[in-house]
Amino acid sequence: MDEGSSSSMAVGSSELAAEGALSSAAAAAVVAPSWRPSQGIFGPYLPGQQANANPQSLRVVVRRPASTSSKAVDSSDLAAEGTLSSSSAAAAAAVTSWRPSQRVFGPYLPVVQANANPQSLRVVVRRPLVARLTKDIVETYRICNPHFTYSEELNPKRFLTSPSAGVLNDGHDNANSDLILSVNLELVNLDTKKRYVVKDMLGHGTFGQVAKCWVEESNSFLAVKVIKNQPAYYQQALVEVSILTTLNKKYDPDDKHHIVRIHDYFVYRRHLCIAFELLDTNLYELIKLNHFRGLSLSIVQLFSKQILRGLALMKDAGIIHCDLKPENILLCTRQASLIPIEKPAEIKVIDFGSACMEDRTVYSYIQSRYYRSPEVLLGYQYP
Repeated sequence: MDEGSSSSMAVGSSELAAEGALSSAAAAAVVAPSWRPSQGIFGPYLPGQQANANPQSLRVVVRRPASTSSKAVDSSDLAAEGTLSSSSAAAAAAVTSWRPSQRVFGPYLPVVQANANPQSLRVVVRRPLVARLTKDIVETYRICNPHFTYSEELNPKRFLTSPSAGVLNDGHDNANSDLILSVNLELVNLDTKKRYVVKDMLGHGTFGQVAKCWVEESNSFLAVKVIKNQPAYYQQALVEVSILTTLNKKYDPDDKHHIVRIHDYFVYRRHLCIAFELLDTNLYELIKLNHFRGLSLSIVQLFSKQILRGLALMKDAGIIHCDLKPENILLCTRQASLIPIEKPAEIKVIDFGSACMEDRTVYSYIQSRYYRSPEVLLGYQYP
């Protein structure tokens, strides 16, 4: 009887106590509760309590990765290794109860300092791990290494021009005489020092390319038309700049006649660049989005009135567009929707690259084939 009780007592002590021998007083203290299986594997982890600890010197030990060197500890880990005062332990326990670490599988939770007291408890919210390893990767590297430096020149280029092999103009142009554009390439006006940062490609054609560019000075996007590096296209682009400048400043200074606005023009690496206001989709794409079923009569009337106002202004200025078609009529920004809106949809006429004055009709072969007018087909005068 005595031997059985003593052996069972020894087994219970080895199961309940930490590694090492227990004093007689401590052993007597742990004998009181009935024995039960250890919860270390099948249940949630609970902070270990020393057998001889008293409430005034409570020692809480929670494991964490050995590589962690920060003094601030994730609240999911509760506290750093070491001894916490009773007030610090109470403050840490007040933030959150223990649960499995969210370091990998979930967002970071508020962080509490291990040596903080309830009166000066400071909670720091960490940014998600995904954000720190993507958009904030440079700052993350600098935290790991204060001497880390970053240079955008080392970034791999994402080309927007095809083909992207530099053949002409000291390697700046491809075989088609187009300027090779890449994301974040800066088109610089050397006179005003204004920079146009290329972000995307909007379109391309026989004249060249149109890129979506960010302008830091105005905190806005513009559409920049980059003309091919060929004399014929260069001269015709100068005519376009002259015609649009005349229409915008002399005949339509208040922007009421639905003509695209020109903001700037300059030469960059032998390419004439023209900066326009950024517009939305064209009427052809709008009809295409509607599965070529056409538009409602009210929308057709609305667009027709605006187009006629623009043509009337060109008539007053003695200008012929020479390439009017749905692809060259664009909706204003963020209005490419068939859903009725409070403000009436507004369109603008673009692409004056083929335009001319009424008394200077240089070309007889004008207009796109599918939209060519009868007088042009018959070879008559078209002024």
